[in-house]
Amino acid sequence: MSSFWKNKKVLITGGAGFIGSNLMRRLLDEGASIRAVDNLERGRLEWLKPMLARVDFRQCDLRRYEQALDAVRGVDVTFHLASKVGGIKVYLDYAGTVLNQNLLMDQNIFAAIVETKMPSLFYASTSHVYPEGLQQSPDARPLVEADAHPASPGLSYGWGKLLGEITLQGMAKEHDWLRVSMARIVGAYGPNQDIDIATGSVIPVFCHRAIQWPAGAPFRILGTGAETRSYCFVADIVDGLMRSVEAQTRMKVVGPFNLGAEGRVTIREIGERIVKISGKEIPLAFDESAKTMIWGQAVDCALARKLLDGWTPKTDFDTGLRHTYQHIEQRLAAA
Repeated sequence: MSSFWKNKKVLITGGAGFIGSNLMRRLLDEGASIRAVDNLERGRLEWLKPMLARVDFRQCDLRRYEQALDAVRGVDVTFHLASKVGGIKVYLDYAGTVLNQNLLMDQNIFAAIVETKMPSLFYASTSHVYPEGLQQSPDARPLVEADAHPASPGLSYGWGKLLGEITLQGMAKEHDWLRVSMARIVGAYGPNQDIDIATGSVIPVFCHRAIQWPAGAPFRILGTGAETRSYCFVADIVDGLMRSVEAQTRMKVVGPFNLGAEGRVTIREIGERIVKISGKEIPLAFDESAKTMIWGQAVDCALARKLLDGWTPKTDFDTGLRHTYQHIEQRLAAA
């Protein structure tokens, strides 16, 4: 246990969400005092049940400034994870709503930090800040942080996060009491992720389909299967988030930096590995008529290793997949 977190008053926005709930568990183990806020649009109180008695949980809407201000007041560290997120269809069909709501939440939290002089902030950014043009081949070179400029994100979600990074870099220069960390989270997966077929991301959706697969039905995958992605287990992401705040004792601004696992895996390989874990004979079917925006995504995490005292993911992909599959299986059985 690190003495850094013992008795720290910590706010987690989006605390009932995927990363937030996993972060909360780890911080409680480290002795922190937790306040968590969430509008429960995607977050689930069921994920917090073992922890709720030890947490100050508040259901609130961070699009309202007075609620953001109330959330931030009196804490030592804020992990700002709350965001309007979803699968690719959500980002494409509701681009305006996604950008508008994320800008509102970010600017309200940033303004509340200034008003209360809350001294330490972690900001969750994303690999969606990178231009699509650099990700148009399955073997596209790994993305480095400087690739975000000149800016050309393919989704409004990426534009919003890029504006958040720029805002915080300026704020840190203006306010001598403020320290910030910014991580571009890449391919996080694991327990408590959205498993909805319509709104979830690749790994939880594939697990969901495999668990509920009836004999003879096709396992339909959008695209060719040759597309590549990079994935990192959520426990390793959480470790990086916490280390980035600890690094604020040495640096006023930490990042923005890529936070993920290096290397890549094809969508076909993910499907095949999940089918193997299921123990079923499931035929994969690919819908090659579906539009592919990103053909290849891999990241260089050398900066994270440098800034976060040698941080590197500890969970290999197959182990993480098995753990995620079993967790989703338990959730579906309970439901």
